[in-house]
Amino acid sequence: MNEAEKATRHPRQDHVRQPLVAGIFYPASAQELDSRIISLMDNVDAPPGHSSAIISPHGSLEYSGSIAARAWKSVAAREIGTIIIISPSHRSFDQGIFLPQLHSFALPTGEFNVDRALVHGLLHCSTEIQASDIPHFEEHSIEMQLIFAARLCPSALILPVIVSSCEEKTLDILLTNLHFLLGDRIASSLFVLTSNLAADVNLDICLSKSAGILEAIEQKDVETLHGFSQDCSSFCGGNIISAYMRSSLSSGMDAHILGMGSSAALIDPGDPVVGYGAVAFSR
Repeated sequence: MNEAEKATRHPRQDHVRQPLVAGIFYPASAQELDSRIISLMDNVDAPPGHSSAIISPHGSLEYSGSIAARAWKSVAAREIGTIIIISPSHRSFDQGIFLPQLHSFALPTGEFNVDRALVHGLLHCSTEIQASDIPHFEEHSIEMQLIFAARLCPSALILPVIVSSCEEKTLDILLTNLHFLLGDRIASSLFVLTSNLAADVNLDICLSKSAGILEAIEQKDVETLHGFSQDCSSFCGGNIISAYMRSSLSSGMDAHILGMGSSAALIDPGDPVVGYGAVAFSR
């Protein structure tokens, strides 16, 4: 067993990322969180699915939990061994792609080990793919996906990826090399592209833009998606989604819109409304 494999199977306690938004974005109690996730999943009016990749929002459970549950329900019938979660950075960091030095991510309902072998392989692919824990300690979006994964595939390995102001070619390199490094494991791997949709102080504009984003995804219209991504206050994971749609990973797949919602009912007057959407990619 090489060092990367040892680290994956036996994480050191000082290399564990503790929950950042437990008790804020979701219940801190393991029992309450598990019950909440079960309820959200049970309320999805669709059977468990076998999707290969999903787009899932990363607001709090109050704001976007019902939409995220639709995305995760679409993979609930699969056996998943590896989860690749690609998230935009919501804080200012240097340009690049950040993989964790951490060995595991803890939640109230369990703990996920990082696939250190994948991390090791990707770090040799590009100088813009870096190992740094700082973005991972300060970013909530991956955590908001893991609380669903803890219910559906608690023994899976994870590859948490944070993207900060990357050029298209760097994202293309990441996905091309991920496809190569996963090899035969691709069949048991799940790609989670976490993104919210449009944000605007005007509800109608927010919903119109969000619907336009989902339509462009469904039509595989990467050029239109690129236009939506130019608005830095909206569609935070747009470049990630576009890159996935350009990549060989999505070859032969159709995109299925599973649901759309917004934060309108929960915000104070004058605050920006955020759109949320769930999409599944499958053959």
